[in-house]
Amino acid sequence: MKSTSLPIDFWKTRLLEGSEELVNNWLLASPVLIMLAKSRQSKHGDFRVPRNGRPAYITLNHDMHPVEFLITLAHEIAHFRNWKKHGRRARPHGPEWRNEFREMIAEILKTGLLETEVAAAVVQHYYKRKLIGSGSSEQLNRALGKIQEDSGILHVGDLPEGAQFTLRSGKSFIKGHKLRKRYQCREVVSSRIYIRFIRWQK
Repeated sequence: MKSTSLPIDFWKTRLLEGSEELVNNWLLASPVLIMLAKSRQSKHGDFRVPRNGRPAYITLNHDMHPVEFLITLAHEIAHFRNWKKHGRRARPHGPEWRNEFREMIAEILKTGLLETEVAAAVVQHYYKRKLIGSGSSEQLNRALGKIQEDSGILHVGDLPEGAQFTLRSGKSFIKGHKLRKRYQCREVVSSRIYIRFIRWQK
C-alpha cells in the first residue's frame, strides 16, 4: 500500500464543510502525521505506531465521502490518543479507545453539521452498538446516498451457507460460516479462504 504525504491544506479539502475548526482543535491536542492513501476495500484508514525511526502516522483513503472522511479521521486520531495514553497495553478497539472515539463523535454531532438522517445513523452505529471498531454502517451509507435500492449491492448474510456467488471481478466464492460480523468464504478456483465479505456488487 502506497501512501502520499501531502500538505495539511490539501487533505483538509476532503473534510465536511464547516468542520475545519473542530479538526484543528483535534490536531492541536493530538499532533500526528496524516497521509492520503489510494482506495482500499478492506479499510478506510489506519494508525501506525512509530517504528524504525518513522513517526506515528495516520492514513486515510482519499476518495471517501466528507462525512465518512471526518468520522474515519476521528477513529484514527482516537487510536493515536489511546496509544499516547496507554501504549501497547490497550487493545486497539478496547474500552479506552471506544471512550476516546465516542467523545470525538459527540463533538462532531454537537457541531450540527450533519443532516438529521445522517446524525441518526451515526448515533445508531457508534452509540447503540457495543462493538464500534472497523466495518461500515449500511444505515449510514444509505443516509449518505452511497447505497441506492437499485444499486445491485447484495448481502452475503442473505445467502444460505454453501451458496456460491460471483464478484464483478469474475472471481467466484462459496459462503462459509460467520466469524463475528463477517463471513468466511472460499474462492472456488484457488480454494483460498477469505474473511472480509459482508456484501458484494453484481
